Amino acid sequence: MVCLGPKMICSPTKAISKGRFPLRVARLNLRSSRAGYTLMEMLFVMVLLGIIMGIGVSGFDRMDPGYRGLQSTVETFLESSRDRARTSGHAVLVVQETSTSDDPITSMKRFVFRRALEATFEPRFRGREGIVASGAAALDHAGRFGTGIDLREGGSVTVDGRGTPNLELGFSLDLDIESYDGAGGELLHWEGLLDVRTRKNGVLAVSLRAGNGGDELFQDVLMESPPGTLIPGRWQHMKIVAADGQAQVFIDGRSVVKIEIPPVLGSPRSGARFGEDRKGWRGRLDEFTVWARIAEFGPDLPPDVDIVIASPKVHFDRYGTLDPVFHETGLLLQINAFEEEVASFVIGRFTQEVAL
Repeated sequence: MVCLGPKMICSPTKAISKGRFPLRVARLNLRSSRAGYTLMEMLFVMVLLGIIMGIGVSGFDRMDPGYRGLQSTVETFLESSRDRARTSGHAVLVVQETSTSDDPITSMKRFVFRRALEATFEPRFRGREGIVASGAAALDHAGRFGTGIDLREGGSVTVDGRGTPNLELGFSLDLDIESYDGAGGELLHWEGLLDVRTRKNGVLAVSLRAGNGGDELFQDVLMESPPGTLIPGRWQHMKIVAADGQAQVFIDGRSVVKIEIPPVLGSPRSGARFGEDRKGWRGRLDEFTVWARIAEFGPDLPPDVDIVIASPKVHFDRYGTLDPVFHETGLLLQINAFEEEVASFVIGRFTQEVAL
């Protein structure tokens, strides 16, 4: 009996053989296969696997996108160093830390300037800035950019701020001054670090304490500007920069004296005092700012990775560009792993560039 269709029409198998129901019965011929891996095929597969497994670990590491990520991290560190220079208005130095037996991982670091002490002499900020006047000093007096300090009748003013900053690695000091009678005297005394005096002939004399660190005694390094540098009755901007073994004095953006100094600077032991009750400088002053030079660390490098730069020091000027005084052309930077180059680019004047 055979049943066909959704209505279950049943008919004897004999009817099918007589052609009453047009069915085709297909025969499925299954052919047994004797196919398998021969000895030569198995040897070929084993050899191929051996070649793949025999590729060195360094080969896989070179193909690892982690090195491309390290390159991006280094580029970002350099670009942020340019930004530090632009925002602070001071040069930035980038160096590479050498590895030691105790800590084989090398790293990059930069020396930047960060605002450490500021005094605008405005009445609403006087408590925060730690302004203390003595003698005939007048606080609420017109300055160059608002309220300033009037020392034309003598007296002194001390700026304590929020504590004494650490200036051992370097500093940058800005101050607007107006000399009154050109008689000369003590303009600034910062115990343990700095003394600034003026002379009758318009000379600005700066004495800076510096040394080589350790147990060696610090010494006073004196630098003097040419005569006529300070002009009585005129507002002038004074800037003193000491860092990286050099000290320089600027008046209205023009360098008036530059000398070499020991690398480590002295530490302030008190607040900065302007003027002196008896033999102090006479005049007005405004906008006192101190920038401290500090070290910031960049990305750590694994023991098998090394960075090679065409110059051991990378100098960015205060505009964030590669300083042409130290670097005539761009600097090639290579990232090596297992003593083989895995990435490279050029530190250009304005930004990072692709290495050709």
